[in-house]
Amino acid sequence: MTKAEALKKTRERFTNLLGGGILPRYSVTDIIVYYETLIAKNKTVIINRGSGIEDNFIEEEIKEYEDEDDYC
Repeated sequence: MTKAEALKKTRERFTNLLGGGILPRYSVTDIIVYYETLIAKNKTVIINRGSGIEDNFIEEEIKEYEDEDDYC
């Protein structure tokens, strides 16, 4: 797999489709390991933490805090 293909798959796997940010349940290490494994072995590593529904609730809660007037 080329680096461009691996980057595209990694981006699709770890990016929130609604806001475009990185999903909160993954660490930088998870993302790097996934990308490097795609390049080296041409197959994906299964990394599953939490669920998309939980992530959506967490992101909405964070947005509520950020939208508050006293948030810095």
